[in-house]
Amino acid sequence: MRKRILRILFLDLLLMMLTMKVSAASFTINVGSKNLTKGGTTKLTIKGTDLAGRFNITTSNSNIVSISEDRAWIDNNSYSVTLTAQGVGTATIKVTPTDVSGYNSSASGLTAKTINVTVALPREKSSDNNLSSLTVEGFTITPDFSKDTLDYKVSVPEGTEKVNIIAVASSKYATITGGGNVSVTDGVNNISVVVKSETGVDKVYNLVIDVLDQNPINIDVDGKNYTIVKLRKNFTCPEEFSESEVVISDNTIPACINEKINYTLIGLKDEEGNIKSYVYNANKNKYSPYSFAYSSNLKIIITNEKELDNAEKVNINIDEKDYAAYKYGSSERYYVVYGTNIETGENNFYLYDSQNKTFSTYDNTIIENLEKQNQIYLYVIIVFGVGLFLSIICIISLNIKKHKLVNKSTEDNKKSKKVKEDNKENEVVDDNTTYDIFEEENKKKKSKK
Repeated sequence: MRKRILRILFLDLLLMMLTMKVSAASFTINVGSKNLTKGGTTKLTIKGTDLAGRFNITTSNSNIVSISEDRAWIDNNSYSVTLTAQGVGTATIKVTPTDVSGYNSSASGLTAKTINVTVALPREKSSDNNLSSLTVEGFTITPDFSKDTLDYKVSVPEGTEKVNIIAVASSKYATITGGGNVSVTDGVNNISVVVKSETGVDKVYNLVIDVLDQNPINIDVDGKNYTIVKLRKNFTCPEEFSESEVVISDNTIPACINEKINYTLIGLKDEEGNIKSYVYNANKNKYSPYSFAYSSNLKIIITNEKELDNAEKVNINIDEKDYAAYKYGSSERYYVVYGTNIETGENNFYLYDSQNKTFSTYDNTIIENLEKQNQIYLYVIIVFGVGLFLSIICIISLNIKKHKLVNKSTEDNKKSKKVKEDNKENEVVDDNTTYDIFEEENKKKKSKK
C-alpha cells in the first residue's frame, strides 16, 4: 500500500515537471511610427524577458535616420532611444544582443533584429476652405449647392425652433463652425457657416432661414420695414423693466413696462432678422427706438424734448451711440442733455462730463463758473500780453535813446577836438604877432641911437 502511494506521488511530480512552462530568454523591438516626416522623431523600445546584457543599436544610414544612443543595457526590463528623421528615404535600424545572459535558460541563441523606418518630406498644408455639401435636414435650400456659391435661403414652418445644418468640408484638414443644431425664431434668421482651411483662411457660407409667420404684423418705422415679435422667448426685457403684454391688431404681444417712467417696450425685428427694443405709444400708435446713455452713476434716456436756451446744439458720442446735446462757449468737456432717469423717473436737464463719463443733475452755476474761469484766464492772458508789449516798447525806446546819446557824445567829442585845434592855431598866430612887435621896437631903438 505504501509503495503504491509513493508511485502515485512520483508520477504526479513527473507530470507537473513535464507540464510546467519554462521561461526562455528573449527580446522584442518596436517603434512608435515606421513612417516619419523630415525633422520628426519617434521612440525605439527594446524589451528584454528573462535576460540581462548589452544591446548595440545601429542605423544603416544616419543621414536618413539617426539614433540618440548606440547601446542599451537591458536587465529584464524595457529601454527606449530616440530616432530622428534627418533626410528622405528608408533606413534600417538594427538591434544586436551582445554579452547577454538568460536567467533561467541560455541566451546564446538570440540573434539581431531589424526594423525599417521610412522618411518623407513634410506635407504642405492644405489651402482648401470649400464645402463639399451644405444641407438643412428635412428642408430644401435654394439655389442648389455649389462650392463657389456663398448665399442660400430656406423656408421652414411657423413654430420651428431648431434646424440641423449639415456642412461637410472638402478637405479633411479644414475646420467648420456654425453648423449643427441651430436655434431659430419667427421671421428671418441669418446663419453663417465658416470653413477655415489648414492654412488659416476663412470662407463664409451664408444661410438665410425664414421661419414663416402665417399672420405677421408688419409696420413701418422711419421708412424701414419691421415685424412685431410675438413670442416671449424671442424678446427679453432690459433691466428696470418687468414682463407684460399688449394687444396689437388683435394679437397678444409680449411687452416690457417701467411704471416709473411710464414706458412700454416691444420687440421689432428688421429685415436682417435683428431684434431691438422699441418704445410703444398705444394712444398715438407710435414706435420709437429705445436707447439709454449709461454712466457709472446714472442711466438716462436722452429725449431732448426741451431745448436749452442760449446754448449751441451739437452731437456727442456716449457708449458708441450718437446723441444730440448742448454746450456753452468752447468747452469740450461738459454737455447738457434733456432726458429721463430710468431709476427715478425724473425728467430734467442733465450735465454730462465727457472726461469722467458721468451724469449729474444740471446746475447752470457750473457752466457759469466755468465761463468765469475762462474769462479770468482770458484777462490774465490779455494783461500779460499788454505788459509784454509795453516792455518791448520800453526796451526799444531805451535802445533808441541810448543810440542818440552815443551819437551826440561822438559829435561833441568831434567839436571839442576841432576847438582845441583852432585854439592851437590861434596860439601860434599870437606868438608870431608878439615876436613881430618885439622886432619892430628893437629897430626903433636902434635908429634913435
